[in-house]
Amino acid sequence: MSGDSNHVVAIKQKRNLLLAVLMLPVVGMGISILLIYWRFPHRTWTAIPIISILMLQYLLLVRWIKRKIDVL
Repeated sequence: MSGDSNHVVAIKQKRNLLLAVLMLPVVGMGISILLIYWRFPHRTWTAIPIISILMLQYLLLVRWIKRKIDVL
């Protein structure tokens, strides 16, 4: 039982680092939008809505994980 509490304490202490690592894909998606706009401007209006939906879903997942960490 003490092993579980040690994990909870470690997760709470490293909460910001964990959330920062989880946000790296969102940064990558933002960079990909910029690269698509720069290299293929005619495909921008196809790619931006798709990437935006994926970003929104991922941000909601990270928000849910953040709330679960806070409840621990």
